[in-house]
Amino acid sequence: MIKLLTVSTCFVLFSLSASAQCFVGLSTGISKDISDNVNQAFYHIPVTLQWKPTRKRWNVFFLEANYDIPIAGNSNVKAYTVNPSLPQSINVTEKVRPYIFTLFGGTTVHFIVDKERQDFIYVNLLLGICNQTFIVKYANPDKNNYTVLNPDVNFDNTSIVAAFEVAYKFHNNLMAMLHIQTGMDASEGGYPLSYKFVAPMQLTLGYNFYYNKPKNTRRYQ
Repeated sequence: MIKLLTVSTCFVLFSLSASAQCFVGLSTGISKDISDNVNQAFYHIPVTLQWKPTRKRWNVFFLEANYDIPIAGNSNVKAYTVNPSLPQSINVTEKVRPYIFTLFGGTTVHFIVDKERQDFIYVNLLLGICNQTFIVKYANPDKNNYTVLNPDVNFDNTSIVAAFEVAYKFHNNLMAMLHIQTGMDASEGGYPLSYKFVAPMQLTLGYNFYYNKPKNTRRYQ
């Protein structure tokens, strides 16, 4: 996780200093897990940073960094006691928080909708490295007497993932984007867990920043 954050920071600093680069996009919104997690419904607030080196419309290579901040993922589990004077079991809230960081490389194609207003739709195909860190906590009101059997534990893994994006640029430099990402192709370990890796589907709204703009050139070619 630290290595991925270091790489993404270096790429941002490099993009802001190099003279040939001209596009940075920042967006945020809401994300829902579309994998087959049956015990938890994972929701996130995604933060997406994109960098593109050119305004050309066809086969443009770009980099993207995604960080998903968890906001939900609770379920009820049973905790048991051997104390005969107490109820045999009680309900305990299990809080699972998956933190997701992904660094992508991809290509994009733009389709102009309104040439005068420079509104367009673009489609992105991405391949990247994803790290998912699961933090598990139990809200047990009586830890001295009740125990959760086979509790979930914290887990961390990294894998290659793919993603597909459809975005609409409008009103100068605003953009709305749908991002669909595959689940991780990685082992969840030998210990049985109630949760699985997240496959995020994001809907975000953001803004495109242009810099080092050449004079007397068209914005999109």
